[in-house]
Amino acid sequence: MATFVDIQGEKLAVEIYEPTTRIADVVLVHGWTGSKEDFNLIGPLLADMGYRVLTFDNRGQHESAHSVREGAYEVRSLALDVIELVKSFGFVKPHLFGHSFGGLISQRAVVESPDTFSSLTLFCSGPHAIPGKPELQASLEILASMSMQESWDRFKEETDKLLPRYEIYKKRWTASDPRSTHTMALHLQSAESLIKEIAALKIPVHVIYGEDDDAWPLDLQDQMAKDLAAPRTIIKAAGHCPNEDQPEETVRVLANFWSAL
Repeated sequence: MATFVDIQGEKLAVEIYEPTTRIADVVLVHGWTGSKEDFNLIGPLLADMGYRVLTFDNRGQHESAHSVREGAYEVRSLALDVIELVKSFGFVKPHLFGHSFGGLISQRAVVESPDTFSSLTLFCSGPHAIPGKPELQASLEILASMSMQESWDRFKEETDKLLPRYEIYKKRWTASDPRSTHTMALHLQSAESLIKEIAALKIPVHVIYGEDDDAWPLDLQDQMAKDLAAPRTIIKAAGHCPNEDQPEETVRVLANFWSAL
């Protein structure tokens, strides 16, 4: 059940998984068109291991408020949401995890407030805009001319109706602000690298991706790990969402990194 909290003057939907005995705090940031439900497999598993886990719907997505503020959907504003959520819930030096576009948000959050976080995990993410993705441009054109319901009915209903998580995919897509979804797609086309700034901070970083990840090229993620002097882990039998494809292995990899710190 989501909790709603005022962040930057508007309500964000938050899910917290509480451990019986807490060993550390964790914040999970979802990607483009995702939601906090992306982590409803790994969240409880992490809590079972002693991690207090916070995840949320990014501003304008799923159950979080559609913003009326200028610039609310810029990456810096989304990163400030993460920082303010940490403070609002009293999380102590959490490990920060960003999936896909959430990795870009998380990178900005670390640059904006490096002392807030104990580590950074970039999960199926990249150092900057995704190169060579014509489907992003097609999505931008669709989102610029249709409501979320119209775009679902015309382009996603047929492809997604047989998926195991169909109901949540449809619910969050149609509930989201098209301006938010459109702006985030623009960021995926244009985001500039913060890798040099993050490397200079000396914060522990872990780069993880599924062996069949099809978002950022794998060699680009490998180079990002080298540039950050970060360990790189490849999760077998997984694509762009190992948190769903291989939740137990994902949790094992995460816990091994965090506990070693």
